[in-house]
Amino acid sequence: MSGSDPVAVTEAVAAVIAAVEAEEGKLAPKKRAVLEAALCCFAEQGFAATSTRSIAERAGVAEATIFRHFASKEDLLLRIVRPLGMRLMAPAVAEAEAVFAQADGDPEEMIRGIFRARLAFADRYAPLVRILLQELPVNPALQGLLQEGVIARLARFAEDRLTREAEQGHIRPIAAGRFLRIVASVLIGYWVSRSMVAPGDWDDEAEIAVMASVLARGLQP
Repeated sequence: MSGSDPVAVTEAVAAVIAAVEAEEGKLAPKKRAVLEAALCCFAEQGFAATSTRSIAERAGVAEATIFRHFASKEDLLLRIVRPLGMRLMAPAVAEAEAVFAQADGDPEEMIRGIFRARLAFADRYAPLVRILLQELPVNPALQGLLQEGVIARLARFAEDRLTREAEQGHIRPIAAGRFLRIVASVLIGYWVSRSMVAPGDWDDEAEIAVMASVLARGLQP
């Protein structure tokens, strides 16, 4: 994939295949090839600009093969995203629990931990992150899928932990949804800047420290 880390592409493809097989069982070789090709095409060209013909050519199958396995191009997109989101949700919550525990009431350390973990995730699954960033603003089906599954579960966890932190006087009260929106906006903006807009030699630790410091001041009780 042009401009992408081959390791990130390989890991993202492997994660998609593993997640789909966990939900649907062992994939036939041609179905697997279609999923792999679709992931790469969507990430490179965007969903709208990708034709089923280009996916078929990349997969080395007839275009009709795609429609034997998937109802539509959108169905193919959702079948890529849905199982992976569900499969990664449990580790993400466990990871968040560890971050809160290690922060020990320090809002700045809590935010630094969240940023480090999510930035590592975005780098590891860069092709999937690009697809989500491209398609979420314009794809209601994808919005609903993530809102009802991944985002809702993460929000419930965040609400519980933020309430506890506020009761203990570590932070001021803040709604989980608002906290997640603020953190996501800053983190996504940074990832897009350093991975897509102006890739180069970025000092992630220094940047994370500054972002966490600024956000933590707003959480002070």
